[in-house]
Amino acid sequence: MKKLAIALGLAGLVTTASTAADFYVMGQTVSIGAQSDSNYTTGVETWAWDLTPYAGVNVMGVSLLAETKIDLLKLDEDNIFTGVDLTFGYAVPKVNVNLYTEVSSDKDFTFGDITMGAKIKF
Repeated sequence: MKKLAIALGLAGLVTTASTAADFYVMGQTVSIGAQSDSNYTTGVETWAWDLTPYAGVNVMGVSLLAETKIDLLKLDEDNIFTGVDLTFGYAVPKVNVNLYTEVSSDKDFTFGDITMGAKIKF
């Protein structure tokens, strides 16, 4: 139990909130930032620590976001860069609906299937 408490405390220290840098270019917002996620899975007893840098732009409700996930626990291996995820979205005004399209690539920039959908907030 003591090990679990220490692990949760360390995970809380490693996973921190950060603020993206927002730049305003010709009246439009360009965001650059990163997200850190560290976690421990019971049962299989594995640690994970991912860093996800991203860059995005939002122009009149239309957004484009590019991000990639880096496994910080495997920095000495060949799989640091695993590809890029692209998301294109449109926020429909006044109805809380977000239309989106997502596509991901591998580290050689071979793109896979395209996902399209709608998210509704209520």
